[in-house]
Amino acid sequence: MKGSASQVRRVSNRGSSRGRARGISASSIVGLVLCIVFVPVILVNAALIAGSFLHPDELPGVFGVKPAVVLSGSMEPTIQTGDLIAVTDCDPTALHEGDVVCYLSSGKAITHRIASVTAGEDGQLRYVTQGDANNAADRLPVTVDQVQGVWNGMRLPGVGNAILFMQTPAGMVLFIVCPLALFFAWDVWRRRRLDKAEEARTAQLERELAALREERAFGRRGVDEP
Repeated sequence: MKGSASQVRRVSNRGSSRGRARGISASSIVGLVLCIVFVPVILVNAALIAGSFLHPDELPGVFGVKPAVVLSGSMEPTIQTGDLIAVTDCDPTALHEGDVVCYLSSGKAITHRIASVTAGEDGQLRYVTQGDANNAADRLPVTVDQVQGVWNGMRLPGVGNAILFMQTPAGMVLFIVCPLALFFAWDVWRRRRLDKAEEARTAQLERELAALREERAFGRRGVDEP
């Protein structure tokens, strides 16, 4: 009889372990997915923000890649308004006609194609740029110091518009506050569910232990009887 009770308890423990493993596995998967989605975004944004503060006269980037949102249609149809493009670091003195470069003009990032390469009166390089959709070249040539990088061909259609929306109060609430609130709500629900499951397992073990003690007490009374 005692062996039977011990077997029941071992089976119960194995079942509890399997349930606990399933719960941990599901939670781990959800947590891993959330980390994969949010952690890179947070790290990249933090790096871009830090770069903009440390180097206010440069386009911020990460590992030599600088994202830029296209605000006008001057490069259509090659690059559309609202696209997100990637600009990579380059040697600003080694650019050629036909390269699409990003440069700063009056604090604004402009992405145009190099129409010709010239030299100023001081002997320094100058790049005459023009948008693909424009009928004339830009009024002022671009100096080497203005160049932020060269377009590497990567273009994400419409993503720039989404980024601009995320910078508005409504976008911050929708893409930052709401996901964080959902994550914390899910975490609270998960912890409560695990606590309830643990309480149920503890209660079950206590009942089995009480039954085992009762069996042992009954066995001792049987032995003591004449």
